[in-house]
Amino acid sequence: MLMEHLILVAMWIFGFVGLTLFVPRKDRRKGFLAFLMFQAIVWLCDMPAFKFDLLRAPIRELPRATDLPLTIDYFFYPVLFSIFYVHRRVNGRLGSRITYFFVWVSASALLDIVIERYTDLLEYEWLKWYGMWIYMGFLFYVSQVCCNWFFKDKALFQAERWEANEN
Repeated sequence: MLMEHLILVAMWIFGFVGLTLFVPRKDRRKGFLAFLMFQAIVWLCDMPAFKFDLLRAPIRELPRATDLPLTIDYFFYPVLFSIFYVHRRVNGRLGSRITYFFVWVSASALLDIVIERYTDLLEYEWLKWYGMWIYMGFLFYVSQVCCNWFFKDKALFQAERWEANEN
């Protein structure tokens, strides 16, 4: 149980370090929105997954309050998605964008599989490793679509537009 708590603390440390080092200052707004968007999508998807015993979290931060692993699902994976979203290529070739997406999804799913196999932080009940890979890909894709939709109209975020409305 001590190892699991150390892993959770390490996730918090690496998450904060990752946010400060890998999300540039000029993209903090995009990174923060990506963080919140991934949290919202994972919340909608994880509630039924944990309710219907597709996943279990034997060791978690608030065992009497919720069945969900808060650090993993609501902090660490949103940080990974935030870093992914800020550094993705918008105008790159389709093949390079797809490869970038699959590398991030595969790395996140592999991390989740390692956590499930070697710790008591997660347990797959009916879900297999390839199901978790598909699930991570779904979460990344839906979150990316929602973030792209939000940032579609760049005129909403221009300072001149806000100043013109104030006068």
